[in-house]
Amino acid sequence: MTGNKGFSLLEITVVMLIMGLTITALLQMFDWSQMRYSDISRGWQKRAGLTELRLWLRDRIIHSESDKITVANLVQAVRLPAGLRIAGLKLRPHNDNTWFITVDYFDDRNRNGNPDPGESETRLFCFRGRAA
Repeated sequence: MTGNKGFSLLEITVVMLIMGLTITALLQMFDWSQMRYSDISRGWQKRAGLTELRLWLRDRIIHSESDKITVANLVQAVRLPAGLRIAGLKLRPHNDNTWFITVDYFDDRNRNGNPDPGESETRLFCFRGRAA
């Protein structure tokens, strides 16, 4: 061993390898955190859109305007988050003032405008109109 002070090339290489692995792991954690945050944020937006949709449907039933419940009117009246689209709507009267409404919607993640497997969901609502 010589009397020179300092680090050898091997020691510096090992330290740089460890630092590289650490930085790579940290950057992947940031990317994962961003994806997770986006999913959580998207969930909140979707729930807010469905709440607005439910309120609009309820108002139409309460005011005896069931004939105005169409996909076109729904899309025009309700502010849905970007990418959330209505695929279908079914109204079924149960008795004089009770309605079952099935809403088929999808989260168009691949932006092709069509409900693909894994994107489609269905929500069933039951509303009672006001008795005369």
